Amino acid sequence: MASLSARRRTRRWTVAMVVPLLFVAACSRSGADRIAEGNVGGGGGGNQPAAAPKGMPAGGDFGDLKGLCGPRPADWKPSGNQSRGVTDNEIAVTTMGDPGNQMQPGLGQEFFDMADAFSKWCNDAGGINGRKIKVNKRDGMLMDAASKINEACQSDFMLVGGGNPIDNATVEPRLDCKLGAIPGYVVTTAAVNAPLQVQPGGIPANEGPVGAYKALFEKFPDAKGKVGILGQNFGDLAVVADRYADAIGKAGGTVVAKQLAAPMGQDWRSVVEALKAADVQILVSAGVFAVNATSLVQEMNNAGWAPKAILSDQSAYNNFNIQTAKDVNFPDLYVYTTFWPQEIADQNPAAKLALDLYHTKNKNGRMVYFNYAGLNAWLLWAAAAKDCGADLTVDCVLDKAKRKAWTGGGLFAPNDVGPLNEMHANPCFVLVKLDKDKGFPPDLETTKPNGAPGSIFNCSPDNTVMLDQSYT
Repeated sequence: MASLSARRRTRRWTVAMVVPLLFVAACSRSGADRIAEGNVGGGGGGNQPAAAPKGMPAGGDFGDLKGLCGPRPADWKPSGNQSRGVTDNEIAVTTMGDPGNQMQPGLGQEFFDMADAFSKWCNDAGGINGRKIKVNKRDGMLMDAASKINEACQSDFMLVGGGNPIDNATVEPRLDCKLGAIPGYVVTTAAVNAPLQVQPGGIPANEGPVGAYKALFEKFPDAKGKVGILGQNFGDLAVVADRYADAIGKAGGTVVAKQLAAPMGQDWRSVVEALKAADVQILVSAGVFAVNATSLVQEMNNAGWAPKAILSDQSAYNNFNIQTAKDVNFPDLYVYTTFWPQEIADQNPAAKLALDLYHTKNKNGRMVYFNYAGLNAWLLWAAAAKDCGADLTVDCVLDKAKRKAWTGGGLFAPNDVGPLNEMHANPCFVLVKLDKDKGFPPDLETTKPNGAPGSIFNCSPDNTVMLDQSYT
């Protein structure tokens, strides 16, 4: 492994860097949000696809990913040198999460749910070239992730579609046993920079997406000179606010206030008063709205102050904020996403299928960002594994996972995917706006889509910029 100084120079950020605040925040998921686990994705042999679940399309197409899952090809020639966890009839993989921990019960349950739903759908269609997916869901319980990796090393082919907040401890055992990964998210520097993985959503540390800033500055031209940043005073996450400030300046905005919130016990009155005193008109959240923001918004109401708009990354696309909007007067909250939101899933076959998959686990539930992130990893892994054919190896999967203009079948904005040192910030985005009754419908008037016909994304090449430095 590279030295610490070398890892710092090459560090990459992902949108899931807000996870540490998620697990230390003093709010837990309601019973309605926590879904019971179930072992749905079991293995077994056979080449004939079973009937699709009621209401689900038959076959193994996921949007424009045709034949993603299906029976064994007629010209199949069994491999003479099987990888760990792979037989002619089965592929055993691990999905990591932490739902059983006591600090933040339910954390990562979204990854387990998507693993169950996707593997069952894929297996019902015939599996990956006839090989059924066996998912081993391993609960890291926050502090026990390394031992779960050691368990996976005994039997499983790869890690797919999950992750753990304290993932630096997982790197050494994973690399020691050559356990490849296509994760739902990574967090710590060691895990972000570790080899033997492809991360579907990485962002280089010296690049910044600015399309959403520009869109709001055009909508509120008198506000772009009064931008505030609300970041997190939690270890390495504090520097994210500096990164945002650099990007905001390059988008034509002026930052007049920057506040860093403590992960627990924050006095929101002092924060709100500082933002109010600076006359902040557009408030940019560096992950703060990833969890229950009720007390913060209540303090805004108490102070008689609200910005014209709040802008947050994809982590704010969650059920907590919808409930907060029902309880208190929530300022206009915009979230910039790179996925097709469920609110208009009926307009996109891939989005409709994603929602249908999720509803096999939670009939009346809403998808949140982690559901999308987990599914993105599964789709990329399945597409790569399919292309590897009979000789399924970790090296082959990671090589085939290098994809130009990857969309996950049409569920995501196009983005080149591969090892982080070969990736760039995605120039595409769509702004969705919080509505207490409708969730997060897209605001296409503000987004100004300019992609392919029917696209909801704005993909202008100047939606990303080079930053002044690498914020590590």
